[in-house]
Parts: sequence; C-alpha cells; structure tokens
Amino acid sequence: MRYKLSHYLATFLFFVCLNASALAQTTLIKFQHTPFPYQESTNSEKPFFDVTEQGRRGHKSSRAGIYWEDETYSDNRVLISIPSQFRPTKSALIIVYLHGNMATLERDVRDRQQIPSQLSESGLNAILVAPQFALDALDSSPGHFADPNYFKKFLNEVAVRVGQSKKNRAYAASLKQAKVIVVAYSGGYQAAAAILENGGANNRIAGVILLDALYGREQTFANLFTTNPGSFLLSSFTEAARTPNENLKAILQTNSKNYTEALPEKIVPGNISFISLGPDVDHYTLLEGSWIDKPLTDILRRIELRKKISF
Repeated sequence: MRYKLSHYLATFLFFVCLNASALAQTTLIKFQHTPFPYQESTNSEKPFFDVTEQGRRGHKSSRAGIYWEDETYSDNRVLISIPSQFRPTKSALIIVYLHGNMATLERDVRDRQQIPSQLSESGLNAILVAPQFALDALDSSPGHFADPNYFKKFLNEVAVRVGQSKKNRAYAASLKQAKVIVVAYSGGYQAAAAILENGGANNRIAGVILLDALYGREQTFANLFTTNPGSFLLSSFTEAARTPNENLKAILQTNSKNYTEALPEKIVPGNISFISLGPDVDHYTLLEGSWIDKPLTDILRRIELRKKISF
C-alpha cells in the first residue's frame, strides 16, 4: 500500500513539474517607446487629438465618437512573455503581437486569446512582446508606431528591458540582433503596415502573420518582399476580409511572386500563404479556435527560418 501511494505521489509530482516547466514568465512593464501616450508630431497635417473639453484632449473615432486621451490613449505598458524553453541564442526570435480593437493586454491578449501560452506551446525559441494600443476601443490607430524609426527604438528597448529583468547581458545581446515576426490580429493590421512603412527595422522582419487582419494597405504588405525578399507572409481570413486578400494576391501575381492557398507544412523564408477560413469561423474568437483550437500555436510550430522556399 505504501509503495502504491509513493508511486502515485511520484507520478503526480512528475506531471506537476512537467506542467510547471511549460509555463512562461509573463509580465506587464511600462515602456518609454510605446504607441501611446501620443505626442503630436510637428509635421502632422491633421492633429490626432482634435477635440478639447475642460482641459481634456480627445480623438474623434469614425465608429465610436470621442475617445479621451486619459482613458484610451495613456497606457504605456507592454506585455512581455518569456517561455521556459527560450534560450538567448543567435536563432532567437521576437514575436510582436498587435492586438485588434476593443482589447486590453490582460483580459484579451493574455487571458482570452492566451497568446503567451500559444507561443510557449509552439516550442519556438522566441519571446513575446505585445504593446497596448487604444485601450478597449474601436480604434486601430498605430500611434507612435507610424513615426519614422520608432519601431526600431521599441525593439531596442525590448532588448534592454528583458536583459534587465533577467539580470543577464546575454538576453539583451541576443535580442538586439534577433529577427522579428510581426503578428497582427484584426485592426492590428494598421500598426503592422505602419511598422513596414516607417519602422526602420525591415532588415529584421523575418515574417508577417495576419490573423483576419488585412482590411487595406495591400501594397504595403506586397512591398515587404521588395525590401526584404527573405521574409514570409501568412494571411488567414474570413469572408469579411476576402476582397483585400484577393487584391494582395493580384499585386503579388503582377510582381511574379508565387503563393499557396493552404497552410504549409513548413513555413520558410520566402513563403507566401493565404488561408481562407470557413463560414463557421467567428472573427472575435478566431484565436481561440478556427481550423484548430490554438491556431497561432499551429502556425508558430511550423516556422523553420533556416530553410529556404523551393518551387
């Protein structure tokens, strides 16, 4: 009897340790270089904050009226998640997640969509960084990510902050050179396009993943393969985003760029893929379940950047 109890206890502890090892270290840190708070550029043709009332600044949203700066555009936190399997090597990656509308880092990115655990379960040697954009609002504004070279400053700060939090210079050194995969969901495409147009870090962009996140700016995403032909692009879309995806396909065909219309077994440099999602896939819950329960995990585990595409 004692032997059986000891055996069961040992088995239980083994699985507890196994599960614990898979947990990611996830924190929210205040950054200096974030999309918001937003300071107007002197070169702005139209001010972002176009409403003033009793000392408060506000921004008129075409879909939701006025959003106030202090409530919606003042959060400078960044969610950082470091999976237990992460190692600061030359092949380390940074996943930059750009959330959609009506989102907060805690409620949606961390808890509902479970982006940190989706990365961790993929086994990819990468860290996750997710800046807060407009807080819980119907607004896709990229904020400072539209400013020239601002995304480059953001990436540099990521390396410094992670190195400080781990008290290990190897992390900072690795992440300062790490390739970047931009993952955009829904309205996050505006920030993704701004990063590609003005971010100053296109030489580090290894790939772009659009999760029902192409509603315009098609030429910008097509230009990725001009500035960085070794990048990959994957766009999954519902019916609402079909037309922009067809537009992007047409541009790529004009530029003699090959693409597939299925999820590739391996995602390698130069790969371009479009995935048309069925009518049963709900845009709001896409990251919780579409072609598979955890679609981002499924995508990330297929990435092999050391290989090159062949047709």
